[in-house]
Amino acid sequence: MHSPRSAAASASALQGDALHAFLEQAHELLHDDSSSTIAHSDRVAAVVELMAQQSFAPTTVTELERVHDFWLTLEQPETANAFLQTHREAALQGDERHPADAQARIALSDIQSRLDFDPASAVALLLPTAQSLAALPDTVDASGYWQGWQWMANKAQAWEIAAQGVDLERAQERADPDNEDRAAYLDTMALVHKAELDQRRGDTASATRHVQSAITTLRDAPPEQGVDFDQWMELADRVLPVVTSSLPALLMACEKQLARDEQPAPSQAVRAHRKVRILRLQAQACALAGQLDAAVQLAPQGHFGLTDDHGDSFGAQQLDWLAQAGRMDEAAALALESVLHARPGAAQRGCQLALERFAPDSEHAITWAVILACAREDEDMRQMLAREPGAMPLESSDFYLDFVRSREPDNDLLALILGLRLAAKRQMQQALPLLEQSVGRHPEWADSDKLPKLWAARFAALPLEEALARPFPNALGGHWCYGAGVVLDDADDLAPLMGGKKKVPADEVLLPLVIRYYEQGLERFEQFWATGQGRFKDADLHVYSMLCNNLAIKYRFADRYDEAAVLHHKGLASSPFAEHQDGLLWCAIGKDDDAAIVAEAERLWHFVQQHGYGRHDPANYFSTIAMSLYKLDRGDEISIWLERLDQWFEELDEDEQRDQRRRYLAALMSMLDFFSVFRPEQVLPRLRSYQQEVRALKESYALRRLGCALEAYPELLEECVAMHQEAVGNLGKNDNEAEQRMAREGLERAQRLLAQRDQPAAGSKPWWKFW
Repeated sequence: MHSPRSAAASASALQGDALHAFLEQAHELLHDDSSSTIAHSDRVAAVVELMAQQSFAPTTVTELERVHDFWLTLEQPETANAFLQTHREAALQGDERHPADAQARIALSDIQSRLDFDPASAVALLLPTAQSLAALPDTVDASGYWQGWQWMANKAQAWEIAAQGVDLERAQERADPDNEDRAAYLDTMALVHKAELDQRRGDTASATRHVQSAITTLRDAPPEQGVDFDQWMELADRVLPVVTSSLPALLMACEKQLARDEQPAPSQAVRAHRKVRILRLQAQACALAGQLDAAVQLAPQGHFGLTDDHGDSFGAQQLDWLAQAGRMDEAAALALESVLHARPGAAQRGCQLALERFAPDSEHAITWAVILACAREDEDMRQMLAREPGAMPLESSDFYLDFVRSREPDNDLLALILGLRLAAKRQMQQALPLLEQSVGRHPEWADSDKLPKLWAARFAALPLEEALARPFPNALGGHWCYGAGVVLDDADDLAPLMGGKKKVPADEVLLPLVIRYYEQGLERFEQFWATGQGRFKDADLHVYSMLCNNLAIKYRFADRYDEAAVLHHKGLASSPFAEHQDGLLWCAIGKDDDAAIVAEAERLWHFVQQHGYGRHDPANYFSTIAMSLYKLDRGDEISIWLERLDQWFEELDEDEQRDQRRRYLAALMSMLDFFSVFRPEQVLPRLRSYQQEVRALKESYALRRLGCALEAYPELLEECVAMHQEAVGNLGKNDNEAEQRMAREGLERAQRLLAQRDQPAAGSKPWWKFW
């Protein structure tokens, strides 16, 4: 009988898909959480034995790396490196990559495994490998390789070699002409990288010199380099832990450079947003310098959620500072706020603080109990805490709620948690009084999750008139008002909250509520821009911009075009996106302002070309531009828009072209109609090339516009009448009254023209072009 080992040895060596499949199975065995009774160390030993029994014959660098890296996962670096040396030549010969690229990957893997069993030999390979990375052809993206190389140089504490690597990478970047417009930024980041290396090796003086050079480099960058505030903040984040004392000089340099080069000047909203970022840095600098009281004093001015934040890590820092300073009243209040609104980072730290303080801190025991109950009750909190072992409170939420009830039976936070629990079970009659007691009375709790639930409970439990007659529940946060408006504006969002037993109120009933919340949110945001005072998310430029857009849409539907345009401009000045530019076009269309229509359309087109716009729909508005150009006697410019219509259509994929073909042809016929008055000799060939396809559509609008375009050619009036007759004959149930009227008027006009062919109207334009 053969042993498993000898049977495996006689099996063919794995490569290709079989190799990858084997490693997937081994990986699953290693991380099989269902076998909780098996210790991780036993799993590792079993997989090591399984790997040792199997032979491999990698034919590519990817396969070689896969086996090598899995041996490292099993904490077998010598085995990993030996495998690499055995198979590297065969893998290089079979790999389809550029030879230098493949060799660089293997060299990096060689260093990686050597670091864990022979660090001296790994260090010896660092510089030659860096030189090979620097010599890679420009067709190979070396950025990821450099990141891996720097990580290994840091692990080896080879600081001088790491600094040489920084220079080699920067030289490679300079050789790429695509990097010319950000050379100052890349020079700055290279300098701060060297400062970080200086700090790690304890050379404070050199670190300070490199930081000073980095600040000067970014400050003195020529305007065409486009240095912006975000680059300054990236520099500040990296400099702060290295040379904390450099922050004042950095902020002064930032202010000087932006005042010199930034055009247009930032809006009030952008300035307020930036101030929050700066105040955070100043508070962090104080904390790093040991000035805890100063950090605590500055922190509230910087504790606002910004557009690019990932959670609330600054709030977690603030909680740490408050706890260290023994300011437990403020710490408990901030922890409660963080957990109540489930802010990632701060919420986990607040829950941790509650776990630590619940038993010993009797003064704040109710607050800590509410926090721990929320942590158990709220789905977002449970998901966040589940990622951290030991973070979840051991007791049930009812344990903590009973604790609160025994001391303060009428506590409004108790009512909030119980009301949300009942609402989640769709027990709206019971939930409503509790939500009124909590969300309705406390606008500081009425976030964009809780406020819609109060409205949903009202609509589900009360007659509509009574639900609307109750006091309007306010929210202190601009972001909360926006979120409430969004939910109330979408029946698909509101219906599940109501429980499905009653119909969602009609749009006309909800519209005043939506507008009121949007307007209240606008007021909250703009109060923050002016004063720096507000709720956590009131500094978020993008939410403000989205609110401006949503409210502007409501104003446009109410023919309040000037007010809508003001909002769209505010959005563009804070966090620009294409819907604002699109909205300005529709404001101009609504006001029938031809010059503005053309100007806004031009701006929209160029904005879309530069930034993109997934919902851009030229077929929906290009004919309006052509009509405005016609009315302005600027008809030659229609040719520009015809080219753009073709460009838009040609850039669609095949499926999109099939879906959009009818609309493209309809827009094209309309634009050619207007252009025919100015350049009939250019229009007729295009009409002929599309005529049969348009007729095959059998759609009244496109046929009518084709007939209108033919009116420019007296010799073709018989054909023109026939097109108008086809248009009338293809009127359908989807054609509105205006289209039916215009189709019949078009036929009558063409028939008159045919009758009057020998009596042309005076003037440079045919009299029938009245639009």
